[in-house]
Amino acid sequence: MRIAMIAAMVVAAAGLTTPATAVGAAEPQSNVQAAACYIPQLIAHRGGGGVGKDPYYYENSWVAFQRSVDLGVQVLETDVRFTVDNVGIIMHDDALDRTTNGTGLVSERTYDYIKTLQLDDGGGQIPLFADLLKFAKDNNVSVWPEYKPEKPNQTWVELYAQLVRDSGAQVVVPSFLKPELEQFKTLLPGYQQIWFQDPLSGLKVKASDVPEGAWAGLINVLLTNDPGIADVMKDAGITLYAWYNLVTKGDDPAGWEAMAKLKPAGIITDYPEQYQQWAASTTYCKAPKKQKAKCAKLPKKLPADATVVLLKKTCKTNAGKKVAVKVSGKGKAVKGKKGRVSVKTRSSGKVKITYKAKKTSKYKAFKKAKSYRLK
Repeated sequence: MRIAMIAAMVVAAAGLTTPATAVGAAEPQSNVQAAACYIPQLIAHRGGGGVGKDPYYYENSWVAFQRSVDLGVQVLETDVRFTVDNVGIIMHDDALDRTTNGTGLVSERTYDYIKTLQLDDGGGQIPLFADLLKFAKDNNVSVWPEYKPEKPNQTWVELYAQLVRDSGAQVVVPSFLKPELEQFKTLLPGYQQIWFQDPLSGLKVKASDVPEGAWAGLINVLLTNDPGIADVMKDAGITLYAWYNLVTKGDDPAGWEAMAKLKPAGIITDYPEQYQQWAASTTYCKAPKKQKAKCAKLPKKLPADATVVLLKKTCKTNAGKKVAVKVSGKGKAVKGKKGRVSVKTRSSGKVKITYKAKKTSKYKAFKKAKSYRLK
């Protein structure tokens, strides 16, 4: 009865806030799949409100949620906390100070206070959890509302579960908290769970660390430092998702490419529009071309006490990269005008000549080397 009364109170409160129209809502992207490369599913982190160098510019706001839906995003990740009077709101931090014009801990503030606040950067009013669940159902998208209280509270656990059940929305239940996930197995049977691994707990994670039946949501620093973890999870039958954050960096095309090579089911990103653009154009899976340079010919023989021309002038590969010359052993590189390079040898010993050119996005690095014994 207690939980039913609390839920009724929240539903009544839910009518006090409505989704705001997104500022500059983007048009849906129709082509978000590259022709040849594997593209993990896009999950919009904190609603997908990343702007510029600050990935959390519009985090967990109606601006972010609406913009992501307008882009065609199918999964919204977000964060849920509860007020002192047991109202669920969308807020990442335990305190209001960083992202709103309010102050204090969410758990110590009433909803009457919360509803007077505004999110920074024109993000509007703080969304209610109940409203976001309705928004997800109305827009036929899945939502991952991370249960994120700063202290254990059985009332909040039960209320979270009741709001999810009553909403009819497509929900995956995420949390860092294993005890709460265990409770949600009973309170929300049939709902998929995802366990988020805390990067501060270490760089290694084992398949046995993941709660039974849950997906694994790993901080990407784990994957880049322990790339074998992707195979470990796959072999254990665990679905893998991955993301970067402020600690690990890399929420960009280079990071997405590195993660995509490990083939997680999805990548959680603050930048859904940029991710879609990368997905539609990336060729990361294609093998780079081989660089060639006809002008970089190695001598068949190398006489002692002689000066031999290696490059008559500046030499470039078919990728347009300049060929550099390195001479080691009993020889010395001599540079001349217009890129001319010669080798001056001593009376005896060994000499190694190496030609190199840097790699590009489409070409492998160029390298050609040969060792000689002077006579």
